[in-house]
Amino acid sequence: MSFMRQLTRTQWIGFGLVISILFVDMLLYSLFIPVVPYFTERYEMSSTMVGILFGSYAAALFLLTPFFGRITDRIGRRQTIILGLASMVGATMLFVFANSPLALIGARFIQGLAAAASWTAALALLADLFPGKLRGAAMGMAMTGISSGSLLGAPIGGWLFNIGDHHTPFWFAAALTAAIFLLVLLFLKEPVRTNRPAQGGTFSLLRHKTVLFIACVILAAETTLTMLEPLLPLYLTERFQMDPLALGLLFGLMTLCYGFIAPVAGAMSARFNPFRLMVIGVAAMAVVLPFIAVAGHPVLVLAAGCLIGAAVGFTLSPTLPTLGAIVDKGDEGDYGVAYALFNMIHAVGMMLGPLVGGVLTDILPIASALAAVALVLLAAAIGGGLFVRRHPRLFSLSETAQGTTS
Repeated sequence: MSFMRQLTRTQWIGFGLVISILFVDMLLYSLFIPVVPYFTERYEMSSTMVGILFGSYAAALFLLTPFFGRITDRIGRRQTIILGLASMVGATMLFVFANSPLALIGARFIQGLAAAASWTAALALLADLFPGKLRGAAMGMAMTGISSGSLLGAPIGGWLFNIGDHHTPFWFAAALTAAIFLLVLLFLKEPVRTNRPAQGGTFSLLRHKTVLFIACVILAAETTLTMLEPLLPLYLTERFQMDPLALGLLFGLMTLCYGFIAPVAGAMSARFNPFRLMVIGVAAMAVVLPFIAVAGHPVLVLAAGCLIGAAVGFTLSPTLPTLGAIVDKGDEGDYGVAYALFNMIHAVGMMLGPLVGGVLTDILPIASALAAVALVLLAAAIGGGLFVRRHPRLFSLSETAQGTTS
């Protein structure tokens, strides 16, 4: 692969560590999912309490990402990553020793804090390491690291739970995170950064039309994906009697397809208009989403899940290098603030998804609820496509940065 042949030693090490950091964070996030029914039964948690447990991660990610975005631009990527990994180890150990719903919520909140630090700094480091056209491929492969963690986390969590107990998945995750922490301490070096200090906060980026467009795309994709996380386990357990391992495999296949398509879409964003690729991805989500509810056999459910995962990956992957391009050519300062915005919108989607799914399925059958979401996505894709078409200079590759100030 030409991308790999162009890397220097510093880029290789940084790239490998960034992928590992993103991988282990999402591994821990999804490893938790097959254990949720156990915690729900043991502590007699209500649906509201389960929602708070899921939402506490996203709340911490949303609240603390702006802080870590500015911090990593000031003190450096390495120090922020070290802080994030140390917090991640602490959060994982809290899951081991938690003995109440409140302790679980606290552990999940600290896990979100760790992600706010490590994700923001890791993505910014990747942008530092890979300029220009290399960035799209690098960011796409980073999305594969994210999806690989999600892919392996749920089935590994279910398997470890089955062969051990509810502590076993978290002991495993703590050991893996500690190993990556040591590798970062020993080998991670930062390149010299030449970006200007950020002049505004994370929210100031949203005054630019291209950035606002990207934020809406991220929100649509993340809300759609996270809406399924609490809905599908309950729905599929009731309809097909799936056990935790089978549920883990379902989510694993969804994220496998996500991981396969993300590098492709990332590389395509350097050749084709990334905003049009985002619109195509949103339209694809709208088309495939309803099939997961109308599928009458577990194999068809798996196929629909694969299509959804691929559509989400295709939608999200172009957003990362495009944000970096806006920083490069505009007046927005450093990458930390830009990728803090990605994390914040990601967090909002994580909070909205379970809420939207819960409200809709309280008033509609799941098939109708997913069809309603699909119609909203289709309308958004049509509207977004028309907007991009009517403003070609604003949303062209060569004018992206200049157009942000229009």
